[in-house]
Amino acid sequence: MTTTQTPLYLDWQFWSAVAAVLALVLTQLPPVRLWFRPSRLEVEVHSRVQLTHKVGNPNLGMYVGIRNIGGREVRVRSITLALARDGNSLGVYPIVNFFETPSSTSATLFVPFALRPSETWAHGANFLRLFDRNTEKFYRERESELRANISRKLAARAEDDKELVVADAQYVQPFLEMFNRMFVWLPGEYTLDLQIQVESGKAAFGKRYRFTLFESDSEELRSHTDDFKHGGGLAYNVDRHFGVYVPLSPTDA
Repeated sequence: MTTTQTPLYLDWQFWSAVAAVLALVLTQLPPVRLWFRPSRLEVEVHSRVQLTHKVGNPNLGMYVGIRNIGGREVRVRSITLALARDGNSLGVYPIVNFFETPSSTSATLFVPFALRPSETWAHGANFLRLFDRNTEKFYRERESELRANISRKLAARAEDDKELVVADAQYVQPFLEMFNRMFVWLPGEYTLDLQIQVESGKAAFGKRYRFTLFESDSEELRSHTDDFKHGGGLAYNVDRHFGVYVPLSPTDA
């Protein structure tokens, strides 16, 4: 007597096994609805921007949150801020580093990163243009000379003298000249164009923000030069050189 074999397409045990495997696979993948979403970023920034400088060279600090709300992985290549005052361009400042956590005391160098669907990158970031090689070399040489001048004065004074040492004018002047050449934080109305570039170019984000810098803010930033004669902000950090925080608001312009 011959046994009739049930066709595979009619075998309910086979199809139950297939369904179980498919269910397991689908749990490891993003929801199907995400497969058809275009690349898209959702970006949030803090309501204040930090403004400071290094011997006049502008630095901007901003908290930036980037979330991938599309259905494809997105690789962020760069984040930049285009700065303008009263309609006049003051240059483009790329992100250089960021803080891993709110309690981080040192910054991490920025490198391109990937965001899978629903992932978020949110950090306090520093935007600035680094010195070119010649300027960096000049700065380091002048800083070394300033340190040496202050060290000589410290070694020559009485042990009980606790006053801050004042460097000779010739060692301070190069830094004042750098400041006067590079300082941009004058009173006025400013705009910031935040640009986020990705590898595909399809999810690039751009938004304009604005802020007002008052004369008191500008003078506070200028006053950092008062510490140069002691080596403050050059040979060592000064707490008040942390800068000023000003309100930042989006604009449709």
